[in-house]
Amino acid sequence: MNRYRHVLSPLRIGNVVLKNRMIAANSLPHFLQGPEPFPAESVIDHVAGLARNGAAIVAFADWSNPLQREAWAPDISRFPMYDLADPSVHNYLSQLADAVYFYGSMLSLAVRIFGPSGYEVCDAPPPPKDIDPDIVAMEQMPIFMSQLSKGDTGPSKAMTEEKMLQVADGVAERASFYRSLGFDAITVHMAYRFGMLGTFFSPLTNKRTDRYGGGLENRARFPLDVCRRIREVCGPDFLIEAQVSPDGPGGNTVEDLVGFAKLAEGVIDILQIRAEDGGLAHPIGYNSVEGEPLTLQYAEAIKRSGARIVVAPVGGFQDPADNDRYIREGRIDMVAMARAFICDPDYHRKIVEGRGQDVVPCIRCNKCHVPSMTGPWVSVCSVNPTMGIAHRLERMVAAPNARLKVAVVGGGPAGMQAAVVAAGRGHEVTLHEKSDYLGGQLRIADISAAKWPLRKFKDYLVRQLDTVGVHIRLNTPATPELVRAEGYDAVLVALGAAPNIPDIPGARDGFVRGPLDAYDDHGSLGHRVVVVGGSQTGTETGMFLAEHGHEVTVLTRQAALASDATPIHYVEIVREVWNHLEGFRSITRATTTAIAPGLVTYRDGEGVGRIIEADDIVLCGGMNPRTDEALSFYGSAPRFFTIGDCSDVGSVQTCVRSAFAAASQL
Repeated sequence: MNRYRHVLSPLRIGNVVLKNRMIAANSLPHFLQGPEPFPAESVIDHVAGLARNGAAIVAFADWSNPLQREAWAPDISRFPMYDLADPSVHNYLSQLADAVYFYGSMLSLAVRIFGPSGYEVCDAPPPPKDIDPDIVAMEQMPIFMSQLSKGDTGPSKAMTEEKMLQVADGVAERASFYRSLGFDAITVHMAYRFGMLGTFFSPLTNKRTDRYGGGLENRARFPLDVCRRIREVCGPDFLIEAQVSPDGPGGNTVEDLVGFAKLAEGVIDILQIRAEDGGLAHPIGYNSVEGEPLTLQYAEAIKRSGARIVVAPVGGFQDPADNDRYIREGRIDMVAMARAFICDPDYHRKIVEGRGQDVVPCIRCNKCHVPSMTGPWVSVCSVNPTMGIAHRLERMVAAPNARLKVAVVGGGPAGMQAAVVAAGRGHEVTLHEKSDYLGGQLRIADISAAKWPLRKFKDYLVRQLDTVGVHIRLNTPATPELVRAEGYDAVLVALGAAPNIPDIPGARDGFVRGPLDAYDDHGSLGHRVVVVGGSQTGTETGMFLAEHGHEVTVLTRQAALASDATPIHYVEIVREVWNHLEGFRSITRATTTAIAPGLVTYRDGEGVGRIIEADDIVLCGGMNPRTDEALSFYGSAPRFFTIGDCSDVGSVQTCVRSAFAAASQL
């Protein structure tokens, strides 16, 4: 009997039978699509892949806003945008639907519903030219976002009932149009006060005094009217899913979600339960606990109430054993996932085969959402090196024509990934690691509680080395002579990088600590610690030390901390943590000019020289690739590759991808 038979079991909703209990939540990575006004092959392949990878329902967003290219937020303006006025584009959408249907899955139209220009849930002032979340009240933010998304620059009026009917008819017509192209369902967004339905639903934004405002039943009236209209137009077998969430203080409570679930019986088929804001809805190590998805408790409350509606929480549900148990125990009906399917294109095959331990863990970096705001404009996943190139991978990678003897030098993430891929292709692989442990710089994940997603990924790679039969030699510094003497056919060098010591007087003196040393031996540091360097590494090192009782000051030349971190659904979460972290402070636009025992001298943003006293100093000046050392291995085997940080200092994502690329050529 399959270990995950409950999550794999079919589910009947009315006349519709779903092939299992998994939903691929709306999550199209922004940059799979180029400027094409139709779904590109890369997008069709990705969406079809979600169905192939096990999702019973795949959500696909309707991006057809003509103002999108001039949107107020860069990440919104770079979403795909399709020209629905061109009938030939409909053909590509039909192909997309047909590709999903091929795998026995259903395709759902994910929609953001905005009111007509000049109208919002209530009277609203003009949106500010620049939205600063530290200044704008959070209850106003959704209104301003809605106005700017429509191009409104003036004040807005409260929606009239006539306008509400127009909105409901428009959404139903849009759903009907997509139904004619092969779509099977619709997913309406009304979570975290987002869009017209979200602002009506939340008491934080809905201040109306008519029958559409006030109590829960009134606030739910318009969202449910929209769903009823969809049902009237599209019929009983066109599934309706709604994304809902609590709001936090002063907003919708869990009890409100339970009440809404009962009001929605017979109107909405599936409630997708989200967390109260975008950050919590995309949890990382800093705002989530291993094995305890936040939205599980909300789903459980609805299930306990006896509401007759399918409940599917989302946000951190990846472990197949946990998901199966939640369904078996009656705590949820389905599970909605996004990053889980992106991280592992073989997720479904592995759980069908009962191999949940082989599922690639998500490190929750959220790079799949937006890896950068300055380019390059690509979609990536830190642990899935095929993301963004999957549609052409078959043409890029050839099957091996001989079994090779392969040496991998270095046991960090790049070395381990390369060894796993090479061995998986049938080669005899030996990994040489000079230390007594595997993981390289990822060993900090064994020390920092917030880095538990990284720890899971590191441990996964270590397990995979054993699974695919890699020979591991710890405490073995590899040399070109050793590789040459043992007659390897190929060598992949993953020596990593060495700490960069900036040209600051005193920086090279023995009393200055590095970030890895600060993690390893944080107990020996004095109470007052200055961290020089405010990159993601420096910032998170400072946070770790503050969490362990040190009084920490982080100095950075940049205008903000962690400016190199993932810009969407990561850095703002970490910022929220450090803003409330006792013993942590930062000084931006600060140029360190000298380091001495107990003293750090810097020049502030105004050019004024200042001094900070410290018991210990941690220098986070970046890393330098060990290129020369890596190149010394050239000629030690007929085929030679440098991978990971010794080739070009980057991240887990760049290490994993370079390792995959090199090993795939063997």
